[in-house]
Amino acid sequence: MDTQITLEHLYHHSKEIFHRLRWGDLVACPECGSYHIYNPGPGQLHICADCNNRFSDTSNTIFHSTKLPLSKWLAAIYYFLQTSRGVSSYTLAKLISVSQPTAWGMLMKLRSSLHHDIQVHDTVILDEIYLGADWKKKPYRDKIKKIPPPPEFWNLQGKYLKDYYKKQILTAAAADKVCVLGISAYNERSLMLLPITTPNRSSFVKSLKNKYYDDVSTFVTDESHIYRSLEEDIPNHEVCNHAAHLYTSEHHYSSNRLEGVFSHLRRMVRGTYQWWSKKYYQNYLDEFSWKWTHSKLPLMRRMEMLFEKVDGRFCVNEIAW
Repeated sequence: MDTQITLEHLYHHSKEIFHRLRWGDLVACPECGSYHIYNPGPGQLHICADCNNRFSDTSNTIFHSTKLPLSKWLAAIYYFLQTSRGVSSYTLAKLISVSQPTAWGMLMKLRSSLHHDIQVHDTVILDEIYLGADWKKKPYRDKIKKIPPPPEFWNLQGKYLKDYYKKQILTAAAADKVCVLGISAYNERSLMLLPITTPNRSSFVKSLKNKYYDDVSTFVTDESHIYRSLEEDIPNHEVCNHAAHLYTSEHHYSSNRLEGVFSHLRRMVRGTYQWWSKKYYQNYLDEFSWKWTHSKLPLMRRMEMLFEKVDGRFCVNEIAW
């Protein structure tokens, strides 16, 4: 397989590449799964000989009924997968010559197809990160300080007035930030990120046990109180006390993998996007976790896996380029 495919090749052979990414070597009917297909060539209207279903290369995918040429979609996928920390809609719009709302819609369609559940066994790392606006910057502080205090605080001066505004800034920052839980296998390259939307974060962590942790024997976490509920059901709970500058547990387990992942995630938010809407937090997190999990694979293999995601019913075959 030629993994060094170029962007120019994608533009000039978009129909052939899209056809092979979608179907592989055999075209399958989306309705009945039959391989007895009339007109199986690229860019043609395929007809199933068994159920008489008519379909195209974009049927039952996020590309169905698109008005954009396939060359622009393939170019968008190319830039989407090439950048480990994401590509903004403004940048993509300039690269493929479309409007910014169109580029944003293309990226959101790709992100919405990347949700995945990881399979974890034996040992699992759990850690959390708080994402949101950077309230240390001057414009945010000035915005809070322009709001006059209520009458009961009008007599505050000097240090007491500073403490009052500091408390208001911290309260506004806490309301703006979102807690994101990271789940990673200890000995495998797999990652899943989930925003915690419930007020009781410890109950959220405990509720995940029945869904993801049936085969888990050991949890590796930090000293946060949200993981104390795990001790009731899991005897092997390895704690890394970061507050005491202890970055390994008693039995030499470490959660530094997720700490490194979170550093890239934070730079992705502040460097590429600057801000995420809370409505689409899960979509952006799915993009990052999917890319990180498969970052060691060649580009063409990641494109094949992406097409497996957008086509939920039938996976493509191994392609011999």
